Amino acid sequence: MPAAESAGQLPGGTDAFTRFDALVSATDRWSGSAAGWLPAQAIANEWRDVAARLDRMRQELARVLVVGVVGGTGVGKSTLVNALAGREVTEAGDVARPTTRQPVVVAGPGVDLSWLSLEEFDGRLVRSDAPAVSGIVLIDCPDPDTQSLADSGDRGAVQSAAANHNRDRLELVLPQCDVLLLVSTAQKYRSWIVARELAAFAPGRPLLFVQTHASHDPDIRDDWRQELQAQGFEVPRIFRLDAAEAAARAGVGRPAEPAFLELTAAIDSELVGRAARRVRRAGAVDLLVWFLERSADRLVSSRPAVDQLAAGLAAERTRLETLLAAGISRELQQGRHTWQAVIDDELVARWQGGLFAAFLRAVSAVRSLWGNLRGRSGLAGRLLAGALPGAAPAVGGSEQGLAELGLTGGEIEQSRSVLSGLAEQAGAVPPLIGPPRTGQPMAAALADELIAGASRWLAGGLEQIVGLRRQQVDRLSFRGVFELLFTGFLAVILVRAGLSFFGGRLWQGLPAAGDGFLQEAMLWLLIWGFVLRWCVFRLLRIGLDRDLKLLLDQVPQAHLIDPLLADYRTAVGTIEQYLAEAERLGEEARALAACQEAGPTELGRLRPSSAE
Repeated sequence: MPAAESAGQLPGGTDAFTRFDALVSATDRWSGSAAGWLPAQAIANEWRDVAARLDRMRQELARVLVVGVVGGTGVGKSTLVNALAGREVTEAGDVARPTTRQPVVVAGPGVDLSWLSLEEFDGRLVRSDAPAVSGIVLIDCPDPDTQSLADSGDRGAVQSAAANHNRDRLELVLPQCDVLLLVSTAQKYRSWIVARELAAFAPGRPLLFVQTHASHDPDIRDDWRQELQAQGFEVPRIFRLDAAEAAARAGVGRPAEPAFLELTAAIDSELVGRAARRVRRAGAVDLLVWFLERSADRLVSSRPAVDQLAAGLAAERTRLETLLAAGISRELQQGRHTWQAVIDDELVARWQGGLFAAFLRAVSAVRSLWGNLRGRSGLAGRLLAGALPGAAPAVGGSEQGLAELGLTGGEIEQSRSVLSGLAEQAGAVPPLIGPPRTGQPMAAALADELIAGASRWLAGGLEQIVGLRRQQVDRLSFRGVFELLFTGFLAVILVRAGLSFFGGRLWQGLPAAGDGFLQEAMLWLLIWGFVLRWCVFRLLRIGLDRDLKLLLDQVPQAHLIDPLLADYRTAVGTIEQYLAEAERLGEEARALAACQEAGPTELGRLRPSSAE
C-alpha cells in the first residue's frame, strides 16, 4: 500500500495494519478464553458480531462508503437527500407524519452495488449523476421516532407505531452503513429515541451533523453540541443549512447556497477516494477500541464478586490447611516412637567398625525382637515403615485416610458449598467449576488424590528430617567421641584386670581374687554403654520438635488442599487472567488508536468509553 495511504507507524517501526491484525487475533482468542464465566460469555457473543463486521471492513477496504442519513420525523432528512441527489428521489413530508418507510438508496450511474443487499432491508435504488453522490452511496433511512401512520389503502385508518415496522427497517439498514449523517432541527435535536438509535450503531461509524430549517429556526448548534457531547459524542463541526432551499435550487438548476456547498465539500474531502480508505481503517480501529472499552466497563462491575470469590477461596483453603496441619501434627505425635526408632536405626546402620558400634548393633538386635511385635500404626508409622526413602504406601480407605489427616467429608463439603455460593454471585458456572457437592466416586477420587499427595509430602519431609540426623551421625568427630569414651572405659577395665593378674598373682604371689571383679566391671561397662547410647540418641533428637514445626509450617506452600478445591482455584485463575488480558488489550487498542490520529477532521464519532 502506498506510504501516503498508511495509517501510521507504531513505536518500534511496527506497521499499524500488522499490529491491528495481531490485536484482532488476540482479542478473538481472549474473548473465548473463559468459557463458563457468564460475563465472558456475553462478551464472546457480542464479539462474534463485531468480528464479522471487522472482517467485512477489511475485505471491503476499496469500495465506496455508504452514508446513512438519519433523523427524526420531519427534520428535513429526505429533503436533504433530494438536495444531494440533485432531484426528487424520495418523498419529503411534514414535521409529524413519517414519510420514509422504504429506504431509498441513491448511487451514481457507474457504481457497482452488487455487494449491497437491497432485498434484505427492502431498499429502492435510485441512480443520480449529481456530483455530491458521485463518490458515495446515500441511503435515506426510515424515521426511528414514528408516531402514527395513515394506511395508504384507507386514509381514515391509522396504524400504530408498532405496526408500521419503521424501526425494524432502520435496524436492518444501519448495519449496512459506513458513515452516519445525523439531521435535526431546533424542535427535534433532544429526541432520546434518535439518540438511542444513533448510539447503538455509532461505534466504528464516523458521523456528520447537520442542522436543517436554517431559514426559520434559531441556531441551536452550540446547545446541540453540548447535548451530543453529554451523550458521549465527539463533535468537531455541525453544518447548518436549509435543506428545502437547497433542494429547490437543485431542482431548477440554480447554484447552491454557501452552507450547502460546505457540506458537499466536506463529503468530497472526507468520504471520497483515498479518504474512504482512511475512514474505513479509522472506523475499524474505533470499533475495536469501542468493543474493548465496553467489555472493560462490563468487567468492572463483575470485579467485586470475583474478588469475593478469590478471598473466599483463600479463607476456605486456609481453614482446611489448618485442619490438615493439626491432623498431621497429631499423627506425628502419636507416631513419635516410630520415627524416633527410624533415626536410631539410621545411626546403627551407618556406624561400622568400632566397639561402640558393635554394642549398639547388639542392643538394636535385642530391641528389634520386641519392637517387631508392635505394629507401626497411623499414617506416619506406615510411611516410616515402608516409604522412607521412596514412594508413599497405600494408607487404607478414603475415609480413614482423611480422618488421619484431620479432615472429614463434611468439612470438605462445607468449603465447597461456601465457594459455590460465591461462584454463583461471580457468574462462574460449569464447566468452569464443578458441582457444590461431589458425588461418591468424585469425592473418593479427590480424597485419594489428597491422601496420596499428603503422604508423598509427609514422606519427603520426614526423610529430610532423618537426613539432617544422618549428616550428624556421619560426622567423624561425633562418632569418634563416643567410640573413644566407650573404648576407653573398656581399656580401663582391661588395664585394671591386667594389673591385678600380673602384679598380684604373678609377681607378688597373692591368691586369686576370684571373678567378682570382672562381673562387676562388665556390669558397669554395660551401664556405661547404655548411658553413652542415651546421650547419642538424645543429641540426635535435639531440635526435632523445631524441625517438625518447620515441616508443618510448610503445609500452605505444599498446596495439599488443591485437589479438593482445584476447580475453584482454576476458575479464579482463569477469570483473573481474563481480566488482566482485557486491560492489556485495551491499552494496546488505545495506543493503536492514538497512533492513527490523522489530524483535523470534520467527522465526529462516539467516544469508546461512552458507548452503551
